[in-house]
Amino acid sequence: MTTLAAVMPALFLCFRALPSALSRRRLLAPALIAIDLAATHGLALLLPFRPGLLSVLVFGLPSFVLAGALVLRSRTAVLAVVATVLGVFVLALPLRAMQQEVGVQDLLLGTGIPSRSLLRPVLSADAQLTQISGDGHQAVFAFSNRLDRDTGGLTNGFDKAAVETVSPGYGDPCGRPLLSADGEHLITVRLTPCRPEPGGLWSDGANRYVLQRDGLTITLAVAPGRSTLHGGSEVREAILATHPATGSELASLEGWFPYSWLGLLFL
Repeated sequence: MTTLAAVMPALFLCFRALPSALSRRRLLAPALIAIDLAATHGLALLLPFRPGLLSVLVFGLPSFVLAGALVLRSRTAVLAVVATVLGVFVLALPLRAMQQEVGVQDLLLGTGIPSRSLLRPVLSADAQLTQISGDGHQAVFAFSNRLDRDTGGLTNGFDKAAVETVSPGYGDPCGRPLLSADGEHLITVRLTPCRPEPGGLWSDGANRYVLQRDGLTITLAVAPGRSTLHGGSEVREAILATHPATGSELASLEGWFPYSWLGLLFL
């Protein structure tokens, strides 16, 4: 819709170029706007809009070719419009795949996360991921409180209630500090006591866990009294279910504005 609003002045100028018969303008104007809206909406279903140069060009193309057809008013122009719109839709899926990969690289650059393999946050319908960061060695994911099932909002604001870290390699799970949350801030805690469990898992018997799997060390710590995950059993299930984030899951992690020149050009 942002792109459509940007090209509406071009369509308006082209309407002025039409023959002055009022009845014809009344017929053509809503029809062309409806075609433009349908084409842009169809593109949005296949290729989600992102505020990069490529998205602006692709989403604006139907409007611009319609405007050109209004100026030229020829059969060749109409055929060019049809061919251009069909071509854009044919290329939409390959473009989406390319933009997903560019989006991942843009996310890594913008957050300081060193590798895509570290992008495996614990995703849950009851937890809202509110912060992604990295320090060049690990990925840090902070989660908000439990979502309100009635309103869809957050029951206790955006206080950090759970923190997950993902780092490459294995180390002493009982000796390394864990990142946890205390309301608005991240804090460092110890896994005490440190109890080994089956499947490469260590815990404190309550709400803090360390998992070593796939060459990664993953920690998940829930702040006491928070409601993101209820009890140690839910925290355990969440960390054991961790997996490399899929393309659609990664898309939900990306910010609105691109971080890099690569993102500005190809998103």
